[in-house]
Amino acid sequence: MNENLVSKYKDIVTSRGFTYHYLSLPAVDGKPTLLFVHGFPSISYDWYHQINYFSERGFGVVAPDMLGYGGTSKPTDMSFFLHTAIAQDLLDILDAEKVQKAIAVGHDWGARIISVLSMKHSDRFLGFAWVVVTYDIYTPFPPIDVILEMNVKAFGRPLLGYWKFFEQESAPQIIEKNLESLISILYPDDPDNWLTLMNQPGEIQTFVENGKTTKRASYLTDEHHSHLLDSLRKGGLTSALNWYRCMLGDVNSRIMEEIPEENQFIKKPAFFAVAKKDHVCVYDYAVSRMKKYATGGLKMVEFQGGHWVHLEEPETFNRELEGWIRDTLQQSC
Repeated sequence: MNENLVSKYKDIVTSRGFTYHYLSLPAVDGKPTLLFVHGFPSISYDWYHQINYFSERGFGVVAPDMLGYGGTSKPTDMSFFLHTAIAQDLLDILDAEKVQKAIAVGHDWGARIISVLSMKHSDRFLGFAWVVVTYDIYTPFPPIDVILEMNVKAFGRPLLGYWKFFEQESAPQIIEKNLESLISILYPDDPDNWLTLMNQPGEIQTFVENGKTTKRASYLTDEHHSHLLDSLRKGGLTSALNWYRCMLGDVNSRIMEEIPEENQFIKKPAFFAVAKKDHVCVYDYAVSRMKKYATGGLKMVEFQGGHWVHLEEPETFNRELEGWIRDTLQQSC
């Protein structure tokens, strides 16, 4: 990230009392503001390619460290990770920055949060961009072993085996002792490593407990790697893992009760960067969900790599996202 941008971070206490640390750069010449929402185990720095690219072209940028990460509050009670409440936290930030024309861009768990923004607060946004993880509605979450059985029936293999590790009380401490091990799994040089280490139950726990590492992806630069390690060492994993535990603990299972049926569809223009080799949010499923729900127009761009397309192919990603903003939202770029 451009060093001049570091001083542009702010802190806000949201309406429910949590401190959010976020980057804020004003838009120029009436261009929209991009709200970048990261996932696990990231911080706002993960968007540095996009922050540099879009801010240099006059777009506004708001990029928060999400709840549980970086300079933002780290509650240990999973009930505070209710996705509708986190969505409101982000609206509080946009209100504080007096942002009227926003485009929400979400990756990983951030994709889930911008899904809520689409369902409940669509009028606040010009459009929504999902990165690798698809839009989806909320349903009651069965126990993880049941989910894995459902994965096998639907996809021929388990997908969420790593959740069995993340739900354990001992997981934060195990990971904190072996951070390099976890990071090498999550940002792998070979995305097919996920077919074993992420998909299969028990594999990630054994790997991390033994402090093993696999070759790290070249797109995770030394500087980025250093920022990530520093953030996780300071903040720990207890709060961050609540993003998984709140789903397994049914914190979000009743969200759809407050969503009118017509709001279950994406009314605003949608962008979807889909990865051919994300072995958790698999291609066919992701594409089918977006095509089903994106009734306000959809641009899909395929990437051949894995989970981190905005890091792995930033030039293509940024160009396609900007083109969608220009063409679909008819903004002067």
